[in-house]
Amino acid sequence: MKKAVLVLLFLVLLAAALYFGYNYFKDRQKTEETDSQAARPVLRVEEQTYTLADFENYVRILNPEQQELPVEALAQLFEQFVEDKLILYSARKQGLELAGEEKEAFLRRMIRDYPAEEGLADKLATDRGLEESLLVEKYKHQKIRETVVTDEEVKKYYEDNKKDFLAPERVKVSQILVNSSEQAIKLREKLQRAGEEEFRQAAREYSQAPDAYKGGQMGVFKPGELPEDMEKVIFSLEEGRLSTVFQSAYGYHIFRLDKKYSPSLLSLEEAAPRIRNLLLEKKVKDIVAREVEELKATYHWEVYQENLPFKYEGN
Repeated sequence: MKKAVLVLLFLVLLAAALYFGYNYFKDRQKTEETDSQAARPVLRVEEQTYTLADFENYVRILNPEQQELPVEALAQLFEQFVEDKLILYSARKQGLELAGEEKEAFLRRMIRDYPAEEGLADKLATDRGLEESLLVEKYKHQKIRETVVTDEEVKKYYEDNKKDFLAPERVKVSQILVNSSEQAIKLREKLQRAGEEEFRQAAREYSQAPDAYKGGQMGVFKPGELPEDMEKVIFSLEEGRLSTVFQSAYGYHIFRLDKKYSPSLLSLEEAAPRIRNLLLEKKVKDIVAREVEELKATYHWEVYQENLPFKYEGN
């Protein structure tokens, strides 16, 4: 009996050793396969080769919060990766360098935007991918720094696209917000024929809303900026009229329509800043795109699609 127990114990220990040994080698093999995949080349620009690990680091820089990205987004980022590496090669060939203060300024912005991430400054300071990204941006900036949008271009865009500068119907609205329907009903009855100043005084005295100190003035709204059920009530009012008592998750509202603005066309002066930004953005994109196409034709480069873990067809 004792011998049988010893044999059984030996078999259990042997099985456990085999199980843990199998899993150890399986995990090790999996790690080695992952490392091997990361070391595979995915792009070559002249004599410079980039691996999957290089691309993953590139994505980490652009996606510091490590959000999971869909395959389509990764393919688009890889196209940007190819373009940036072509620009990087050209920048280095032209002897373009990154000043220390340029990198420090970027580090300060990153630490300001992501203060909760411990050790960020140290990681970024030693990150070769970061320095490469900044050099690419400096190269682009040199190509676009003299780009301007003239007043004539702004005016022509305005004349050709006036329909885009139609301001929709808008309403200026105020409110009184209280905690009980009984109080709301009494206030509405009291203010039904009151003037604007009396409404504002009541809002200062009774309203629980954050805008009470302003006499209940909520602001100016266009369709789609308020909750749908609230919007229906407000937009149906005439100027100077009060709504019926409206219940929401915050309490009981009495709305007053202070002013209704009909649809109108923005003037050239009002639309100019928006137009200037649109035209400048388009010019910058066109300049960078032309530069990239020229670099693609100038240098020898190759993508190793078989080593990418997602489908990439390229542009």
